[in-house]
Amino acid sequence: MLSCHHGPGRRAATARRIAARRAGARLAVLLAVFWAVLGSGPARAAVGTAGLLPGETLLVGQSISTGRDILTMQADGNLVLYAPGSIPVWASNTAGHGGAQLVMQADGDAVLDAPGNITLWSTNTSKQTYAVIQLAAHGWGPDQFGCLNSIWVRESGWNELAGNPAYAYGIPQADPGSKMAAEGSDWLTNPQTQIRWSEDDIQARYGAPCQAWTFWQARTYYGPLLAVVLGAD
Repeated sequence: MLSCHHGPGRRAATARRIAARRAGARLAVLLAVFWAVLGSGPARAAVGTAGLLPGETLLVGQSISTGRDILTMQADGNLVLYAPGSIPVWASNTAGHGGAQLVMQADGDAVLDAPGNITLWSTNTSKQTYAVIQLAAHGWGPDQFGCLNSIWVRESGWNELAGNPAYAYGIPQADPGSKMAAEGSDWLTNPQTQIRWSEDDIQARYGAPCQAWTFWQARTYYGPLLAVVLGAD
């Protein structure tokens, strides 16, 4: 019988991948919350503020911060996220492109551009940003996004085409997917329609994303309200 042993090298590689995913998710949340909170406010400079407005740029030497983590545009073209104590927890790995800048686009994506109209990297956070914007419509604060993200990363990886429309489908894995038609006829392919439907559904069933996340952690899914009631007995 063959046996499989995971040596130190493979364990280290796995640990690095997990750390990279966590750091990437941390950055996505950071940027998404920044845009949603500040996107409707007056124009302001990026230096020393908590975020970027659509169309604003983070230039060399500038930083944005939540008061905890700090995102800095370095002179070498590398965008770095620092945890308290100046500990680097994530980097865009784009060093060697001096003069690069981070641009916050209208759709919620942050793009790292180098001179010559060269795109080095993008957050691809438009879906997350839209989800954060929709939180306010339910009376939820941006602190609820972390729980929402935790569920949808595990359910679909934020993929609006994940699954089978006849069964669990889309970002929230609505079962069947056709439930989301109540929010719009484009539910098959439009992530915004799926997000609106799901946030409404979470509010009706659980009250808020963090309550849904608590249920998910106990059962590895967030099921119908009946399951919640039975589970409480």
